Amino acid sequence: MPALSPVGRERQTRQRDALMQALRDSARALTPAELCALGQRSVPTLNLSTVYRQLAALLEAGEVLKVDLPGQSARYEAACVRSRHAGAHGSHDHHHHHFHCTACSRVFPIHACPGTMDDLAPPGFRVARHDLTLHGLCVDCAPGADAHDAVPADESRPASDPAAHACGGSQRC
Repeated sequence: MPALSPVGRERQTRQRDALMQALRDSARALTPAELCALGQRSVPTLNLSTVYRQLAALLEAGEVLKVDLPGQSARYEAACVRSRHAGAHGSHDHHHHHFHCTACSRVFPIHACPGTMDDLAPPGFRVARHDLTLHGLCVDCAPGADAHDAVPADESRPASDPAAHACGGSQRC
């Protein structure tokens, strides 16, 4: 197999960087198609097959997490990393849950956990892990949301927008 030229490696890095930037800026889990559209803003030649290849590599490297919801297409989010801010979420294996908007289908991280689920398991059973997904209307789709704040389902808010982050914008994932 021929070695990649410096130009090939640069292109690979630009593509990966564009996807990671899209994930960080969105502050939510994205479908591969959403990632492709956002990544094309900085790398116009980015295509869906490249997005899938890059996602596989990013998953293997632990930089991206796959978010599976029953009956939904897979989504991907940037893995949480140690932050310089006090009270940050922790490391790449940070446990968190999700909120799925039933109107626009966007999925947002919830950086909180109700704790152990052992009391919900049948007697004698031991819970090894759990996933929790809340379903409802996001702030953009809920009645009474300001029309000027609405973001179409195929776009994302910048990470600097506190409304884009389930932590209220005070923590960075």
